[in-house]
Amino acid sequence: ALRLAATSVLVYLAGMAGNDLADRDRDRTLHPERPLPARRIAPGAALALVLVLAAGAVALGGGPAGSRGMVLAALGAAALYDGGAKRRVVPGVLAMGLVRACNAATGVVPLVAAGLASPLALIAPLLVGAYSAGVTYLSTAEERPAREARARLVGRAATVLAFGGGGALALVGAGGVAFTPLFAFPVVLSAVFDRVPRKGPVKRQVLEMLLGLYWLDAVLVGGAAPGSSWGLALGAIVAAWSAIVLSQLAIRALR
Repeated sequence: ALRLAATSVLVYLAGMAGNDLADRDRDRTLHPERPLPARRIAPGAALALVLVLAAGAVALGGGPAGSRGMVLAALGAAALYDGGAKRRVVPGVLAMGLVRACNAATGVVPLVAAGLASPLALIAPLLVGAYSAGVTYLSTAEERPAREARARLVGRAATVLAFGGGGALALVGAGGVAFTPLFAFPVVLSAVFDRVPRKGPVKRQVLEMLLGLYWLDAVLVGGAAPGSSWGLALGAIVAAWSAIVLSQLAIRALR
């Protein structure tokens, strides 16, 4: 489990570092305080870091519970996004959704291939990818305010799809009543009635939806065991809540 988690983190870090490297010329105008445009880090050193992180992810390969093929696919999609897809809305949204979907599928594909999980389990990474694509589209409104209303609508639709589908998938996977989907349907209703994401600066809306990935993961966990597994449900919800709080504290500290 630790090797699988470490692989996922390395994929994410490689993509983020590659994104900063690709944006260094643009950031000289928009964010001159960042390390690369401020020349506190040389582009060659940044590239070396990206390659080391990516190589580490491939070397771990998710461990015995992971799929190295999905790791390579996630890194390839990240390179596609960083390398130019993000310059256009639709390719960028699709590429980022693919990054998240492949990363989430790293631990799912081997289970399905070995017959230890239903093929329906592959829907879970697709829902994570769809939700991430919605977040990515919403983020485009930060630089184009005229797009905000449409971007919010897309973000809400992605939330309804991901949480509604995730809750239904968890019920099917659990073979009956499951507890974590109870946390999905209030989110769906909130999105339908335009309460999620909350109105305000686009950056805050995007952050709220990104933190929502923790809740989505917790909902999907509910399909891993029968509904009577209170321990699993409670552990997933507590873990998600803790991750959200810790993330917010870390963001405030970094600022």
